Amino acid sequence: MGTVRFTTNVFALLRLMLMAGVRGTVRDATKNAWIRGHFDEKYGAGKHELVEVKNLSADGALDEAVKGCSGVMHVASDLSFGPDPNIVVKNAIAFTMGALHSAIKEPSVKRFVLTSSSSAAAPLKFNEPYDLTPESWATASIEAAWAPPPYEQDRMLSVYAASKAQAEQAMWQFVKAHQPHFVANSVLPDFICGLPVSLEKQGYGPSNGLLQALWNKNDYFRVLYPQFMVDVKDTARLHLAALLAPDAANERIFAYAHNKTWTDWIARLKKMYPDHEFPDPPENEGTDMANVTGRPRAERLLKWLGRDGFRPMEESMKEVCDTFV
Repeated sequence: MGTVRFTTNVFALLRLMLMAGVRGTVRDATKNAWIRGHFDEKYGAGKHELVEVKNLSADGALDEAVKGCSGVMHVASDLSFGPDPNIVVKNAIAFTMGALHSAIKEPSVKRFVLTSSSSAAAPLKFNEPYDLTPESWATASIEAAWAPPPYEQDRMLSVYAASKAQAEQAMWQFVKAHQPHFVANSVLPDFICGLPVSLEKQGYGPSNGLLQALWNKNDYFRVLYPQFMVDVKDTARLHLAALLAPDAANERIFAYAHNKTWTDWIARLKKMYPDHEFPDPPENEGTDMANVTGRPRAERLLKWLGRDGFRPMEESMKEVCDTFV
């Protein structure tokens, strides 16, 4: 089984939801005991429960975990970034289907929220205007992921995108076929920027790790193409809206806050940190010129939660980069 981790948006989400009571799953409760300690200290004992689920692919793996819950958020995925779709894509689908089958057995569940990804919808068009809509799927990435072997590491991003797209498609097919008693929504974040709950315990994660690579003049940051970005807390809030907003029903919520290119970010960072030396931007990087038709809807959901809209891009960037200084 590929690596399955809590991503940073999950922990930010827990901060917002703990007052209502949260049950989270991990593969190793001993290793992750700090999570319970953190939230007990911050919100008081009894607000957060940690359940060990060693294998999300096992039949009924989440049956006990969802008992008595009013909402289920499925955020785990195969984050091994391996190149073999027979492993990564199949894991992602199996995890999602297992969570759905557990949720449909539990009458108390009213909402099911899936953490999808921008890569599930993005067509990878650059320097060309296009509409990104709730009907958009990453067909090019799926085709590239399932191209004949050998499975070399250079297809890892296509395989990851296919895993998110096909897992989300499997959810919508399940909803159509079974007409469950709960409402289903998906959240599609793009590049997530912002700090986790515990930098010491969690590290920077995939997205912030690329920002760290840029800071350290490590060319690994160039692996990602132009895209949009979103703050980690806004990602969490949109998950919360998907769980609670009465009018959010069976929809894809696009967490696309601001257009992002490394060229632009390097220019902004030079102004923020004039004494630091940054690498040259990628040559002819281009830009993602998507008209994200779902962005206004996401902004409305954030305002429903009492926010003004998406967090400014430079605030998210500075929050992370200040830890590098």
